[in-house]
Amino acid sequence: MIQKDCIKNFIVLRDGCYQDDSGNVIPTPEPISGFCVENLEGLSVQNVASITPEKLFTATKTVIEKLNMAAVVVENRLKAMLSARGIQLNTFGKLQNACSVTDTNILPEANDKGVRISKTWINTELSAIWVESIRIKSFTQAPTTLKISDIDGNVLWTQTTTIPDNQEVKISVRKHFRKDIIFVTADASAISLFEYNCGSGQSCKPCAGKNEYLSIEGWTGQMSSNTGYLGVCARLDCIDTDLICQFLDRVGLAVLYQLGVEILAEWTSPNNRLNIIATHGVEWATAKIPEWEKLSIVYLQNEIDAIKQIMAADEYCYNCRGRVNAFPLLP
Repeated sequence: MIQKDCIKNFIVLRDGCYQDDSGNVIPTPEPISGFCVENLEGLSVQNVASITPEKLFTATKTVIEKLNMAAVVVENRLKAMLSARGIQLNTFGKLQNACSVTDTNILPEANDKGVRISKTWINTELSAIWVESIRIKSFTQAPTTLKISDIDGNVLWTQTTTIPDNQEVKISVRKHFRKDIIFVTADASAISLFEYNCGSGQSCKPCAGKNEYLSIEGWTGQMSSNTGYLGVCARLDCIDTDLICQFLDRVGLAVLYQLGVEILAEWTSPNNRLNIIATHGVEWATAKIPEWEKLSIVYLQNEIDAIKQIMAADEYCYNCRGRVNAFPLLP
């Protein structure tokens, strides 16, 4: 399972053993939520360690794994509750081919050239840039490395390919990028790229009746320009991936009790590592699972209206004609 970065240290094992990225032991981090596993009745580092599967080595690693699972469960419930209340979580913008190839080519140079894609007049963390495909043309057959990177230079996607001579080629990407600005570039050091016209008329407007749009400009390697060196097919979407990360300050108790459920599920498993749990301990855990799961749901339900109000204030993704309250509200 992919670890949600926002969940790291959201809830911690107070007496656990934590390590930094280099494997060095560090003090227990402060929990982002303010909660520790030990806040749950009956759970401690000792009894979590006794049920830790061999592959996870320590109670701390068990908690980290179960925390991620708990977050996924709570997030799925959150999506279902919002959907039942009329919030349309996933909406897609207008897919548009931006930048058109010209008859002019440039000599190879040691630079990455292409296009710059950015959100304009949009302030929402729930939107993501979808890149469907890249178009590229070279005067001579040559290899190049295509990249999609963020403003800090982090490479988010890459593909090395050989471009045939004098023929525009389309490369499929089909990925979301949750960044405000991305650069789609080609390594121009060994290839004679054709220029693309990325004039001011190139934009995507996924929200009818509003002036927010996706700006697509040429990128020389140092600055924006009307002249680009690639074409792109892109759009701006609203997606529910990692939705829970936007509302961590409101789901702490829901995640805490669901974490307890995930730990107790391991406790009652017939495949736990050591058979040293007393029978009455298993019976206690079995009884606590539905109790804690119910509490997790109740605490989430207590926050759902506030979360809905926050989302309704999002004028791009959810408070745009035809997007929010597309269905009648349910009780």
